[in-house]
Amino acid sequence: MKLPHSVSRGFYVVLFVCGIAALWSWTTAQQVGAAPGSQPSGVDPVAVNGPIFEGWETPRVALVLTAELDGYLEPCGCAGLENQKGGLKRRHTFLNSMREKGWPVVAIDGGGLTKRVGVQAEIKYQVALEAMIAMGYEAIGVGANELRLSTSSLAFALGNLDQADTPVCSANVGILDFESGLTSRYRIIESGKMKIGVVSVLGAAEAQTLQSSELVTENPSIALQKVAPEFTAANCDVQILLVYGSPTEARHLASQFQQFDMVLATGGAEEPPLRPSEIPGSRAMLIEAGHKGMYAIVIGLYDDKDAPLRYQRVPLDARFEDSPKIAQIMADYQNELELRSLSGLGLIGTAHPEGKFVGSSVCADCHTSAAEKFSETTHSHALDTLVKLDPPRHFDPECLSCHVTGWNPQQYFPYESGYLGLDSTPELQHNGCENCHGPGAAHVAAETGTVDVTDAEQEQLRAGMRLKIVDNEGNKDGEVLGTVVNKCLECHDLDNSPEFDFKKYWPEVAHEGKD
Repeated sequence: MKLPHSVSRGFYVVLFVCGIAALWSWTTAQQVGAAPGSQPSGVDPVAVNGPIFEGWETPRVALVLTAELDGYLEPCGCAGLENQKGGLKRRHTFLNSMREKGWPVVAIDGGGLTKRVGVQAEIKYQVALEAMIAMGYEAIGVGANELRLSTSSLAFALGNLDQADTPVCSANVGILDFESGLTSRYRIIESGKMKIGVVSVLGAAEAQTLQSSELVTENPSIALQKVAPEFTAANCDVQILLVYGSPTEARHLASQFQQFDMVLATGGAEEPPLRPSEIPGSRAMLIEAGHKGMYAIVIGLYDDKDAPLRYQRVPLDARFEDSPKIAQIMADYQNELELRSLSGLGLIGTAHPEGKFVGSSVCADCHTSAAEKFSETTHSHALDTLVKLDPPRHFDPECLSCHVTGWNPQQYFPYESGYLGLDSTPELQHNGCENCHGPGAAHVAAETGTVDVTDAEQEQLRAGMRLKIVDNEGNKDGEVLGTVVNKCLECHDLDNSPEFDFKKYWPEVAHEGKD
């Protein structure tokens, strides 16, 4: 890196290699621009997650590095906003908080905006791009997950961008071909009187997982051999390599191409490290941004020969209010899901292997005491939570799957006899009995005499509906992951219920016996 006032690249390298520990000392600091009163009552996110930017003066440039949004447009989880991190609305507020302080901000993303495939994932990619461009991102890498989306949807999303100055870049992936104009090969960004070269590559291992004949790929090393001279010719002060691949592959590329100052890798830990790490055989530092968009990494560049770099891991928590601009984009996204409807999202009911659903009110005809207990639980009005949100989420399959009856909670699709809408299937609203006990149509038919069955067949159907908790069943270390707790974990997973403890939760919903 060439720092301002003619500080040489070689001089900087000595400072960097000898001074990484000094950089790490800046990982805790007072927050910049957190919105007053934005944290929910009773929760202090600064106390929980630590202050940020303590002692930082205005940098020459503030590089903001993110990656692997993984489709989490909103904060991750359902455990209360005060306990969640991430979300594009908060990210925009965070970026603006630095700009309001007069910091020259350069926002860069390593790619991985989506995680799944299908129509909803394609819409999410478009929404994420729209939001990030609204935030002022200067470079956005291309990850393997978005490349698994249909080529037509990628072409639509990218074709609507300014082709002369698109921030989406990849040196070794072409959509349709390298000259399609849908992406750029690299980016050279000018900020704070500095030139910053950014290039993104898809790792070789990730590239091998792609199946589409409408994508062209090149070995990342070969692609970088072509791009690297462009940065030298442009006299870039800072050179950044984005690797959508493992930290191991990122280290290898950094040692192969010595000119890079920073390498952002994906595929690492869920949360980014508190500190960057040195790369043996390279002048670069390895940076990870974590998953699900919960954090941003800020590298402050200073005209200071003693401390040219400062590093901060920023939790995108409740200290940052929602950005109205991005909130409108999210509202438009929910409106799009409503307009598409489930069928328009390609979600046509699939037969459940155990039969058809009938709804909890049918169960209540016989299981009266269990039904009474059920009515006291949050499960019994789970869908109301989505309906009352602003904007409502009851048209969003990724939310619906654990708030209605008859859906696959992890794959986000309805079974053919499952919930389809507030009006069309009111009996399947909320998280009902059959989500745990299984579809009840055959059992009900046998009990009501709709079909003739033997005593043995009837008992077999009854047994199929029963769930038995084994000794020491639970989801904590040393406990038994039995059938019941595994059923709970389909919804009470790390995303949605990170504090879930079966032994503590079960008494709240416990119901034993037929009546």
